[in-house]
Amino acid sequence: MSKDVKALQSVSKYFTEESLRKIVARVENKTEQEVEILSWSFGDASKKGDSYLSTVDRVVIHGKVDGKIVETRIVVKSLPNNIGRRKTYRSAEFFKNEINFYVEIASVYKKFLKSKNQSSDLLLPDCLDYHLDGEEDFIALEDVSPRGFGPSSRQNCPTYDEFVNILKAMARFHAVSFAYKDQNREHFKTLASSLSETYFRDDLYESWYKRFHKRLLEIAQDALEKECSGTKVQKRFNSYAEGELYKKSVNFCNEWHAETSVINQGDSWAPNFLVRDLPNGQIEVLMLDFQLARSASPILDLSFLMYSCTEKPLRDQHFDNLLKIYHDELSRVVSLLGSDPQKVYSWATFMNEVKEKFVHGMTFALESVVFSMLSSDESFDLDVIKDDKVDIADVWTVQNIKTSENRKRLTDVISHAFEKDYL
Repeated sequence: MSKDVKALQSVSKYFTEESLRKIVARVENKTEQEVEILSWSFGDASKKGDSYLSTVDRVVIHGKVDGKIVETRIVVKSLPNNIGRRKTYRSAEFFKNEINFYVEIASVYKKFLKSKNQSSDLLLPDCLDYHLDGEEDFIALEDVSPRGFGPSSRQNCPTYDEFVNILKAMARFHAVSFAYKDQNREHFKTLASSLSETYFRDDLYESWYKRFHKRLLEIAQDALEKECSGTKVQKRFNSYAEGELYKKSVNFCNEWHAETSVINQGDSWAPNFLVRDLPNGQIEVLMLDFQLARSASPILDLSFLMYSCTEKPLRDQHFDNLLKIYHDELSRVVSLLGSDPQKVYSWATFMNEVKEKFVHGMTFALESVVFSMLSSDESFDLDVIKDDKVDIADVWTVQNIKTSENRKRLTDVISHAFEKDYL
């Protein structure tokens, strides 16, 4: 263990020993003058291809506070050193969004919950330090693993009980927004305006996503041809013009100040939820990763969570009940926070939006379901990108799905959307 300044500089020239002192002081509730940094060490937090928008490191800081040795563990996300990768994945844009979420929104929501004695309704890692300039960005977050938080046991397809816990955590997250918006309407507009749409925009379709989206459609069409040939669902899916489904999502993601728009997590699939078991047998869920955060209907988060994280038997048996579980939990927390759930998001309004917007989850799942089925030897080494921006379709070189079982995982999602008349 040592003071490896080069390791700090590899994150950002603004990530310094002074940053570490500030972080330890914040965690220990001391002034920076009361903290002495003794050493730090780095470990890798993300596997190859896992975190394409950023570089993720785990850092262990050893310090001295009041004569006592303390250990502080953090996760630091930073812009990739590879400039071509930054440009290819528009990393700076995603970073700005996530930092603004933690600094502008999460901090306000935590104070709001504390004022209502409901702090346990929203579990997020603490943001301990950050720098934002589009060139040397980093965000230092609490490492929650020492508190017992880790991935759910089956990340891509949680069990029913695990999924219900994640679903309720998302409902509580949306409920905080609904209540805060109801009680602080003008300030909520300011919070929403601190975010920007990072994934579903007309200009991004043309300049960034078009070729890759076409490839995803081809993979889905191949799966439908092999598993559902000649069916109504195949005919309906193929009736959409190239880009039409993406542009539906563009419209859904462009309703920032609509009556039912609240802060969305944006990338709501299972790996972005960590869980821990409590001594009383209950499970706590913590949310991560807000690089795609937006202000929109909560159905966008809900539909993507449902389609990216459940398999056909669970949906067939529980789908309608899961919608009710979500809405009941949202209503319960809105009420606890002092607003009227019937007024802010009634069951009728919710179900109308389910019918209108649930297709978003299917469209986004065309990407996530394919990614979730990649084997470790199929993951993408992003550092093959050199200094220049390349088309993401040249990096995310996804192939047609090889096995019937995996193809059905994708066609089952499309079939469900068709059967429910969302598609």
